[in-house]
Amino acid sequence: MQYFTNEYINFFLDLEKNNKKEWFHEHKKRYEKHVRKPMIQFVEDLILEMQKHDPEINPIPSKCLGRINRDIRFSKDKTPYNLHLFAHITKGTKDEPIPGIAIRFGGRDSGIMTGFYQPSKAKLIDIRNKISENLELFQNLKTAKSFVSYFGTIQGTSYKRIPKELLDTYAKEPLIANKQFYYTAINKANFALSKNLLDEVMEHWLASKPLNDFLS
Repeated sequence: MQYFTNEYINFFLDLEKNNKKEWFHEHKKRYEKHVRKPMIQFVEDLILEMQKHDPEINPIPSKCLGRINRDIRFSKDKTPYNLHLFAHITKGTKDEPIPGIAIRFGGRDSGIMTGFYQPSKAKLIDIRNKISENLELFQNLKTAKSFVSYFGTIQGTSYKRIPKELLDTYAKEPLIANKQFYYTAINKANFALSKNLLDEVMEHWLASKPLNDFLS
């Protein structure tokens, strides 16, 4: 099934050249028809597929979508709208995050993201302890063929100074110093136009799931 058409991509390419409230309001029906509505349908179907592997995943599809409006309060760039639509599906909460999957489809590229982008201090300690206690398993998960083929490697910033209690593990696994543990797959914009989009996004999620389960 093809969820998105060229109209989706063209909307964001046009928005890039006309990133103003007046233009957006003039094209609001176009946005609703070709962007927001098909994204909600895609997220709804994606949730149903994910539930086959984890029944606890049960968010409201429309609540998974990010806002098209940018938060410009602290930004030098005052253009009001994002040049993509973002959706995040998880069974976690803001206070107790559990990696799910995030998708971003725009006029220039498509992205699939998962893992821990901003773990709390307590969660980061949990992750480090889990890695330290299960180092071989962690290394097997991050080098698994399916994970590497879809995401490559674990990303994230790391501490410049390594805490003393982490030095021994750090010598064997430098990722123990990370502040973040996330992974991304960036594709061309027309990735979203694929008739196999649902299957392809599910393949990404399933490839990340063993590592996500470990970190959770």
